[in-house]
Amino acid sequence: MEGGTAAGLVPGDDPAGTAPVFTVDLPADPVRLAPTRERLRGWLRGHGVSDWDVETVLIAAGEACANAIEHGYRFAPEGITTLRAELRDDHLVIEVRDRGGWRPDADGDPTDRGRGRMIMTRVMDEVSIVGTPEGTTVHLVKRLSGG
Repeated sequence: MEGGTAAGLVPGDDPAGTAPVFTVDLPADPVRLAPTRERLRGWLRGHGVSDWDVETVLIAAGEACANAIEHGYRFAPEGITTLRAELRDDHLVIEVRDRGGWRPDADGDPTDRGRGRMIMTRVMDEVSIVGTPEGTTVHLVKRLSGG
């Protein structure tokens, strides 16, 4: 039972969803994305976030985490991405941070990829992405609908 307890929890888990801040360190393994989204879903629901807002936040946060795994670490399993969410009054602030390499947009990329930033921008109220040689931070803000 890798890194968990009999109930599948890891230290710092908040199964009741009552902690004011949600934080998880996510290994750079795409298999870990779905369980991380489910943990975030439970935390958001535990705080009474509407189903609509939960789903839109999961889309954006999942995209940011997937990008960190793929682009920041090139799927290197030793890479760790930190996902942090905090409720502040009527909005949710999410930060996804990796310590991998920054890769600027590839101009003229002929593949049918690269829509993550557009998706995040469409479903969130604020999106900023700061990339440096030391890593990338994605900052997402969602004003909550309240119901």
